[in-house]
Amino acid sequence: MAGQGVRRDNAPRDVQDGDPGDPGDPGDTALSTTITLPGVERSVAVGRRFVRDTLGTRHPALEKVALSVSELATNAIMHTPSGDGGHLTIGIRATGHVIRAEVTNDGTMATKPRVRRDAEAENGRGILIIEALAESWGVIEDSGTTTVWVEFRDGSWALPDGHQVPER
Repeated sequence: MAGQGVRRDNAPRDVQDGDPGDPGDPGDTALSTTITLPGVERSVAVGRRFVRDTLGTRHPALEKVALSVSELATNAIMHTPSGDGGHLTIGIRATGHVIRAEVTNDGTMATKPRVRRDAEAENGRGILIIEALAESWGVIEDSGTTTVWVEFRDGSWALPDGHQVPER
């Protein structure tokens, strides 16, 4: 669903040894795709749809990835310059048994995303949800942007175009 303010980069590619954050083996075929959205509330739903369109409705990690992307996109819009007229970029990369989702926002953050365990809090549970769902997650700050990434490990699956990711 590409519309005004939306940019996609679909790039199935070979992962090279030494790629930053490379979850696969050298030479694995990877699905790597991104979408850039305006930093507005409706972009959260567009991001969830992007995950579903990218992974397919039968992917075993679909619900976990979609919920995590939704939480990260909401955080980017609420807590960074992305939500003040900026943009956010959602990336999905599948290599072997690993799905990596990233949400990159405009600007660096005064405080890093962290797990909040306050049972009385009315908000702030997004990272707690991500910690419960994901195998791992982290934060990368680079050149005025912040990327929060999450990784999920699941069984082998078919890429949307019918190619199979090699078994490990």
